[in-house]
Amino acid sequence: MIRVFVGCSANGEDAEAQAMLEYTLRHYTSQPIDLQWMKLTRDLTSPWYSNPQKNEGWNSSGWATPFSAFRWSIPEVCNFEGKAIYMDVDMVARDDINKLWEQKHPEGKCILSKNGRTHCVMLYDCERIKGRIPSLERLRKEVGLYRQVRGSIESLCAPFAGNWNCLDGENYKNLYDPDIKVIHFTKVETQPHFKFALPRLNAMGQQHWNRQTKFFHHARNDVEPLVDKIWRDAQEAGFTVKKYNNGLVPFGPYNAVRGGARVA
Repeated sequence: MIRVFVGCSANGEDAEAQAMLEYTLRHYTSQPIDLQWMKLTRDLTSPWYSNPQKNEGWNSSGWATPFSAFRWSIPEVCNFEGKAIYMDVDMVARDDINKLWEQKHPEGKCILSKNGRTHCVMLYDCERIKGRIPSLERLRKEVGLYRQVRGSIESLCAPFAGNWNCLDGENYKNLYDPDIKVIHFTKVETQPHFKFALPRLNAMGQQHWNRQTKFFHHARNDVEPLVDKIWRDAQEAGFTVKKYNNGLVPFGPYNAVRGGARVA
């Protein structure tokens, strides 16, 4: 079973992105996937529990997104056993995630990533990393600690084979290049799922977690046709907004900051 942890928003804003990522992961995979959405919750039994009013659980003050620090807690959530993959939600898979899962960590390394400073897709060796990153309890309470982790683990990382974190298409001539395994839409304002999400949110009187966000078309002309096709295919396969938001208990206002402006 391939364990995949995905950081996402907690009020249903990113349902379209969740649908496209999960659909593409399951479409290409050759092995079963245990996919867990990491999002803030009021559920006391969850490792992602947070209650800002009571000063309990995760303190998300200063986070760039509503899930920024969660990625560093994954090994402990897995009881420091086996492997686990972390991904951001603003991605689509283009190949079998099992090809990443089966890669080996070199001696002395605990993480496979794009490089030692880019951690939007990671393959953890959960056992090896024990004692080398802060505990879940510290990560929850200490504001800004996650940024320190990000800057201190370069020596624990080794590059994965294949581009499992292709940043907005990079310099590839087309998005069907076989070396592209996962496309990551890194700029919030040009994330293609907004084309579908923002009209839905506006109709509901709901805002995206980044209140400053205005949608612009992606700089690459081949992004929109690809994403449109993925969205249609996902809908036909049953990966709809309703699948992610039906019965959702919203978290409520976030205590996160992006671009110097509070978002809630």
